Amino acid sequence: MGRITLHDVAEAAGVSDSTVSRALRGLDKVNPKTRIKIEEIAKQYHFVLSRSASSLASGKTMKVTMLFTEALNTWFNSSSLQGTYEVLSEHGYDLIPHIAQSATSLNNYFESLIGNQNSDALMVVSLSLTERQRDILGRTSMPVIGFDSRGIEGFDATVRIDEEDAMAAAVRLLNSLGHRNIGFVSMPNVSGLLFSSQLRSEAFRKAARSQGYSENAIEHFNPGSRDEFRSMDDAASSVVASILSSPVHPSAICVETDDFAVALISSLRRFDIRVPQDISIIGFDDYSLAPLAGLTTFHQNPVEMGRIAAQQILSLLVGEQLAQPHVKMHASLVLRDTTAAFLDK
Repeated sequence: MGRITLHDVAEAAGVSDSTVSRALRGLDKVNPKTRIKIEEIAKQYHFVLSRSASSLASGKTMKVTMLFTEALNTWFNSSSLQGTYEVLSEHGYDLIPHIAQSATSLNNYFESLIGNQNSDALMVVSLSLTERQRDILGRTSMPVIGFDSRGIEGFDATVRIDEEDAMAAAVRLLNSLGHRNIGFVSMPNVSGLLFSSQLRSEAFRKAARSQGYSENAIEHFNPGSRDEFRSMDDAASSVVASILSSPVHPSAICVETDDFAVALISSLRRFDIRVPQDISIIGFDDYSLAPLAGLTTFHQNPVEMGRIAAQQILSLLVGEQLAQPHVKMHASLVLRDTTAAFLDK
């Protein structure tokens, strides 16, 4: 006899293919005597139920899609993948990354879901959803998780960083160090996409106002679209030029992410501006290069965030009601060498 199939076992047992599938997966609604008979025949034939056959019978794909708009090898994305994979793989799920690097490709992805649900759940990383995208997802049966999302709208569950709490801590530090004029530096953005990290500029300004800074003592440096620059270094040089010409003359700045903060420090040094003697800098992420650069920053743990999001998915897939569907995580301030007290010259 050639390769044994599920249908061969079913014929030998005198039952349907679906009964064999249910019996070998340990599901109920199978007569105990029939189950024993099927198990004995499967053992005799050395037949093991494949995941694809099990998925077909259950109506599940055993796949979870993780939707990104950045390369997978970035620190945040690779870390979030790691945490999510650790949990889902233990429960037999394949984790499928999908990258949509523009607003057009992102919209095309959502349109492709209409009548073509090819995953059991979807995790959307670091983005908010448009009304159209929420409408499409509402027509599917997939649980949708917002990972590092801007908000909770359109998501069955979310895992997010408490941006307001972090920025309040940053402003408190700068205020305690005597910095009277402060600024926030955004990353170059992708046109048409709204990233969660962009919330930090709003939270920074709100925290500064609440701690007594006037509007004339705060400035937001936004380099604009990535398409305008050949590299991060070019974007950083543009921001440095804006800082030097700013009427606010900030003596301290917070930067949206660590990698842009490191690029900014390098560019400042080319202009003979010392960090932290001339200007203090705070980053966000505490990624692998932050300790080497001596960067004062906020530590977040996307690996742990991924584990939590994966557990949310598993619970939603079995119909459980989450006790805490929207989780906010704390980012802790790590003091290093790029912040110092302001010395009035």
